[in-house]
Amino acid sequence: LSHVPPSGDLRAMRLLLLLLLLAPAASANMANPVQPGTPAGEPSAALDGLRIAREALTLDLRPLGLARRYGVVEAEYRIVNRGEARTLPLDFLALGDDIGQPEVWLDEQPVTAQLVDSLAVPASWRSATQTPALDGDAAPYEADETLGTPTGLRFEVTIPPGQHSIRVAYRVLVGSYDSGEHPNRIWQLAYSLAPARLWAGFDVLEVAVLAPPDWEVATSLPLREEAGALTGRFRGVPGDILAVSVRAPAPVLTVPFRIAALVVPMVVLLFVGFLAGRVVARTERSHWAALPASLLAAVVATVARVALVATAADLGDSAAHSYGALMGGIFFAGPLTLAGGLAIAQAVAAWQVHVQRGRRAESAKAWDGRP
Repeated sequence: LSHVPPSGDLRAMRLLLLLLLLAPAASANMANPVQPGTPAGEPSAALDGLRIAREALTLDLRPLGLARRYGVVEAEYRIVNRGEARTLPLDFLALGDDIGQPEVWLDEQPVTAQLVDSLAVPASWRSATQTPALDGDAAPYEADETLGTPTGLRFEVTIPPGQHSIRVAYRVLVGSYDSGEHPNRIWQLAYSLAPARLWAGFDVLEVAVLAPPDWEVATSLPLREEAGALTGRFRGVPGDILAVSVRAPAPVLTVPFRIAALVVPMVVLLFVGFLAGRVVARTERSHWAALPASLLAAVVATVARVALVATAADLGDSAAHSYGALMGGIFFAGPLTLAGGLAIAQAVAAWQVHVQRGRRAESAKAWDGRP
């Protein structure tokens, strides 16, 4: 014989199934959380006979604080040419949307640069697979190879004998990743230093990483905080890649929503269990008669918790709720909350039935004992 649940249980089960079917629609983004960035780095050219006495490299990520998805790379090279004048073609990668007009100067005189739609990209420029951890593990990183042949900028300069400066500034598309553990995405930039080894010599590298105020920053090279920037000075080329992770502070409402995700479900469970217990206590039925109400309370509490947690996660960025967090919330945390909520609500209802009937029994006993 098949067991047919009471009609109240059927209604509660149908509501639960409907809510579980609708739950994925509450997620802000079901896409891959990795958003590729520009494979940016040092220039590639025939550089024999030219030495870099000093390079000042600035990675300016402050536009991220203005809801832009790009950073600005500025590199100034102090070049020493101990031979004859040389005409030097230089290529820089500058992939990304709205890269803007690049700016180039030779000895502080403007040089014409052109955007090109076909650049050969050295394999070393794609060697970064992750950027430093802000907390927990390092974040996976991908270079943007979705646009086919990489685009960039090209210019040609004639360098006379002696010491001269070349300064270049251009925009790059900043990648991003979200681990599902923070409301804001982790913004990423990987800048390849390896091509700098192509110069005849490389003396000093000075690095400055600029981020919006109060943002978290982590770099693969040891930099120190100084005057609102992370800076470092290195002899020679300190590594193949300078990888950077930055992230905005958690929104102010994130903590209140996370607190509410704990408090609101508990209030629902206690209130419904208390009320259902008092109603059942007025009848002759067992406390199990409150089970449909307890189940409904558990469903409401579960939906409220999932919704509040998802809202807290989505406050910072539409890509904040990753696959792992979403699936874990629906198929692990959700069922646990449902089962625990049902137990709590039913326990409160049973306690109320016991308390109310005990009080009635004491009142009846006291009434019977009156003269």
